[in-house]
Amino acid sequence: MSQSRLRQVFCVVTDCHAMSGHYRSLWQRHFYDGLRPVVERLVVPENVDFSWARRAVAEPPADTADEHSRTSEQVAAQILRAHASHGLDAVISYCFARDLHPDVVRRVQAAGVPWINFFCDSTHRFEEVEALARVVSLNWFVEHAAIPRYRALGVPFVCLPYAFNPLELPDCACREPVRPAAFIGMPTGPRVKQLGQLITAGSELEIRGPGWDDGPADGATRQAMLFHGLGDHLRRQTQWPVVQARARGPLSDAELPGYLRGCQAVVGLNQGLDRHGQQLSYLKLRDLEFPGYSCCYLTEHNDDVAAALDVGREVLTYHSLEEAAEWLRELPREPRHAAEIGQAGRRRVLAEHTWAARIHQLGAAL
Repeated sequence: MSQSRLRQVFCVVTDCHAMSGHYRSLWQRHFYDGLRPVVERLVVPENVDFSWARRAVAEPPADTADEHSRTSEQVAAQILRAHASHGLDAVISYCFARDLHPDVVRRVQAAGVPWINFFCDSTHRFEEVEALARVVSLNWFVEHAAIPRYRALGVPFVCLPYAFNPLELPDCACREPVRPAAFIGMPTGPRVKQLGQLITAGSELEIRGPGWDDGPADGATRQAMLFHGLGDHLRRQTQWPVVQARARGPLSDAELPGYLRGCQAVVGLNQGLDRHGQQLSYLKLRDLEFPGYSCCYLTEHNDDVAAALDVGREVLTYHSLEEAAEWLRELPREPRHAAEIGQAGRRRVLAEHTWAARIHQLGAAL
């Protein structure tokens, strides 16, 4: 593969600079640590605190104008200083519009540095990136359904899946099944309802992840749930007792590989609610992460998943919960097929969905 035109990069991922949060370590591993080996020089913000930008929505409102101005100026100064020192080919960010003042982007562009912003919630939280999308040099998002929104703005964009750090995707192929299937993740309204329906239909399904027990969630989990508008109302859903009975608690990063090696299949529920309460199915990080681990992965069908993986060979998808329940009945009887799905999915993710591949595509799109 030829050398990327993006060799000197400044990267800013807001979540990595919040004092706490569910996504801090995730994006550190797959954004900063994944990007660093594929460029000649990676510069990231130093001594910048974005905690104010990740304050939970249920917390008392606060005037963040001073913090917003201060962090915006810090980031701008560090980018321009890095460019003056050794030259930058691009800034790559993962930011909401509220995180940085648009003038930061304009000042960097005026210095001759293009700005790429990644955003993975464009189908149901587009309003939270729109102001930034209008000024950056290139918008990178993962959902095909969001293309009309960016096109309507008349801004440059590229629709590409997530980029992973291959060193954070150990081979977790299931060779000695301990459980037929598992769902791993935090509770959301659609997940509680769908998991309840699958369990009621007879699916042997274990649930792991933070937020499913009856006790108070830890600080990072509660912050993440509230930030996404998820609160105690989840426990009032009709299906909650059925689902909660299958929950076995969270998994640490160290525990995850061993746990996955005992799962014959991993289930993905990739729906989210937009601001109108409409359920939308779109590509989530897990839709490539679990295939990357060599898991036999079953998720809801959508155009994004079908574009990123070969359905039926590298991933399994369902169009209804009845079809999902049927897959969960069949897979324990076909362990070889399940293993082949996992192995093929891993090969595809490592070949096409890592930073080594994505950095070239982003450079070409600029």
